[in-house]
Amino acid sequence: MYNAPAQITKKKLIEIIVLIAVIIWVLLFTVNYFRYTRDEPPILSIHTQGKCDDGVVHSYMTLGYTYRKYDSTSTHFTELVPFWMSPKQCEITNGLPSTYKDYPVPQNPKYQPNYRGLVYFYTRRTNLLGAYKCVNSEDKCTLATSGTDEFNIENSDILSALPSQPNMGVLYERFGFVDDSVEQKDSKDDSQYVRTIYYYDIARNVILDKFADIKHSIIDSYSYGVGDSSNNYIVRNYDNRKWGLVNFKEDGTYDIILDFEYDSINFNKYTGFYILSKNDKWYVYDLKKDTYLIKDYDSVIYDFWENNNMSYYFKTGYKSKLDTGETYHSFKIHKLNAGTLLDVPNVAAVVHTKYLIMYWKYDDNTLHFRDYVLDDRIEPIKLFFRDLNTENNHFNPAFTYEIDYEDKIITLKVYEARELKYGYSRYIANSNRWK
Repeated sequence: MYNAPAQITKKKLIEIIVLIAVIIWVLLFTVNYFRYTRDEPPILSIHTQGKCDDGVVHSYMTLGYTYRKYDSTSTHFTELVPFWMSPKQCEITNGLPSTYKDYPVPQNPKYQPNYRGLVYFYTRRTNLLGAYKCVNSEDKCTLATSGTDEFNIENSDILSALPSQPNMGVLYERFGFVDDSVEQKDSKDDSQYVRTIYYYDIARNVILDKFADIKHSIIDSYSYGVGDSSNNYIVRNYDNRKWGLVNFKEDGTYDIILDFEYDSINFNKYTGFYILSKNDKWYVYDLKKDTYLIKDYDSVIYDFWENNNMSYYFKTGYKSKLDTGETYHSFKIHKLNAGTLLDVPNVAAVVHTKYLIMYWKYDDNTLHFRDYVLDDRIEPIKLFFRDLNTENNHFNPAFTYEIDYEDKIITLKVYEARELKYGYSRYIANSNRWK
């Protein structure tokens, strides 16, 4: 006898439909939760936009839950919540943005300062303190590097210039500096960035203040830029764009040591003095004694140092231009309160130690060596070509040099061609032999 297939009861059909709906909901929620962890809106959702004090809240409503992205001056975070929960209020924090919370921090196997859109903060290179998620951009924030101006001691002279500015180090194993620069649009609608440095509490994940720039005073043993020995840091005010000196304290606050009124501030790591510029006047300032060694000087002071006889010297200069259009600095050296030590034309670079001075003359492409009394202690060295400025510190296609640990000897390799395989001539300028 023919047996007809069993009919699915209405109750069974409802159970199957409910089960399929639950499975689809679980799959969809799993996909959307994964997207949430990547700060991506859910699929199959309805997008609405609401106001949030100083910004907007983007809401994406889907099956039983809502994804919200808060985007304002003060608040940047996302949440995935049941549909009945109301939006949060944006919290204004003195005009400083709130940071993202509860985001995944991937393993960073090479201990890079910037990795997968996060800024990583380390002490002793490998001890991770925390990671910062970009507030002003998706993934363009970086560990702040030391800023510059055209008068930086370590940048003005091509023979002693740093190949690149160091990353700023962690302060008190808790505070760091983030470059989370704000994108701006100019009149042609081209994107550009205004440098924005956040002073950041790594332990609390809170932005404490913002500056237009920050400079290192010295470079520590881990190659990070830091302030002076008293944790005084050269920073640039965000509003008036002037430089000042602040002392950061262990509680995260700081005292202003020099007001934000300077066009340039640089620290001399050998003397511990500050070189200041304000209203086209130049100063050398001893902060510990609160005294000026040089005040109201009319020319740019590029460097200040002490020789082996405890006499102070400083370097001034101006930009020169050849008929070919080439520009370079032309430097002079002066003894403090005792006249000019070196005043010859076209001195485009200077290397000084406590015992001797090496300088490069641009016009005839020669290296000269003198002490603090007499010029040309040895025969000037003629270089084969003039390309001196490259990315590698203390190296250029014309020659390399090394200074011994006592500051008395400079050893040079003068290359005969731009390809190093063609060899070099070796020279030694030894001030021990100068009588």
